[in-house]
Amino acid sequence: MILFDNGDDKSSPTSENIVGLHENNLIDAPLALMPQIIDKYETRFWGVQQSELYKPAGMIIPKLPMYHPYHPFKNVTHDHDDGDDYILQVPLAIILPNADLVPQPLLKFITEKNIDTTLTPFFIAQTLPYESETEVICRYQYCLFPDAMSEMMGHQSIWAQSIIYEHGKDLINIPPTSIKIYESVKNALSPTILCGNSMKFDTVLNLRGKGIWSIVLGSNFDAVDHSGLLMEISQIFIGFTCFIPDGDAYNEFLLSLKNKSPAEIIAYIPSLIHDVQVNTGHWSSKVNDK
Repeated sequence: MILFDNGDDKSSPTSENIVGLHENNLIDAPLALMPQIIDKYETRFWGVQQSELYKPAGMIIPKLPMYHPYHPFKNVTHDHDDGDDYILQVPLAIILPNADLVPQPLLKFITEKNIDTTLTPFFIAQTLPYESETEVICRYQYCLFPDAMSEMMGHQSIWAQSIIYEHGKDLINIPPTSIKIYESVKNALSPTILCGNSMKFDTVLNLRGKGIWSIVLGSNFDAVDHSGLLMEISQIFIGFTCFIPDGDAYNEFLLSLKNKSPAEIIAYIPSLIHDVQVNTGHWSSKVNDK
């Protein structure tokens, strides 16, 4: 299956001619299996480690770009059957071995900007267990502060920017904003993490069951060029995020991963991306036998 055909145009950007592509020896990386706190299923992380942020509260989050409300425990939906609140789940997070699946508009953006920074391609499947009108924010501290602990001294700050692409639509350029992590208050489970309102992306209602591509740029310099792009870019991530609906679709997705090896999961991802995109951006539950 060819998702993004470059055609015969040899000048089209491809993953081979992007400078600094992430080239870790992922083929030998173990598949990390970690039990979820809520539903007892296992997360599957490949080539990526778990973030320390919110770990004491039971969240299993990869060191990759994420999306959730300003605070991950606010506005969660309530399960009236068992009396528990849902929390954000990330059953699958993978650093891809190459950027072959990335759509041409994003590859073109990278090559035209001559960004000479290591590129990390990724795939994430996450839930959005929040009330429908809850605003979702680009939460990039997990990748831009990859070693941040749940309690830390002092403070750190980094500038971030996101370029978001929904299949078949134009790029959305979210302006640069400063993300800051301050020292935790005493006995707190997590640090105070601040990011500007410009990082607001969409509502849960509009995102649940859909998938987006995004480029995440990080910079230690508070500098923006004439086009509004961060200068002196130090980190760049590019990848696809699936927002899995709750209920049957979530359970079916978990079952579809069961007993799959890393190679089988990698081979399975193009079909999963395709199912989300060809269904006008909405999740397809027919994923079990891909």
